[in-house]
Amino acid sequence: MKYRCPLTRARAGAGLALVCAATLSACTAGPQSESVQQTLAQTTPARRSVAAVALAQVGDRYARHMAGPSQFDDSGLAYYAYRRNGRALPRSLADQLNAGQPIPLAQAQPGDLVFFRTDSKDGRGRMTVGVVVDPNVAVIAVPGPSAQGGGVRRIKLHGRYWSQRLVGVSRILPNRNTSS
Repeated sequence: MKYRCPLTRARAGAGLALVCAATLSACTAGPQSESVQQTLAQTTPARRSVAAVALAQVGDRYARHMAGPSQFDDSGLAYYAYRRNGRALPRSLADQLNAGQPIPLAQAQPGDLVFFRTDSKDGRGRMTVGVVVDPNVAVIAVPGPSAQGGGVRRIKLHGRYWSQRLVGVSRILPNRNTSS
């Protein structure tokens, strides 16, 4: 099931925060929606906007080397959420990993990036990145068709699978106590 903030696709720039604030319930419909709504209401406009853009993509397809508007790889989703808000973020996952300040998961806020080491068919594993939207929820682009759990979806950060694969959290945007 897709959860959409329909107006975020049509709007960009400074008006995006206002559009998403006005349609916050549409952006956060689904599991954990009350918690997500509360968290987004208490954060900065920049963090709220980045998280809302990521949430608006839930249900979209996974596609390698894609950064939107309706198909994403993991780093492409993070890149897209930041770019739609006029924020700089490198496109490659390796560069995203090095772009911010490492923080503990307990300090994660909407818009922070969360990195995991996931299983792969070749047994080597792979790094992946998601956008935090709530202390227990992130949006991530998972490889594979939607029928097999792939695509852009919400994950529980403290769930067994994801918590065991956590590599780190990176802060790109300023703390909620600062403006912007």
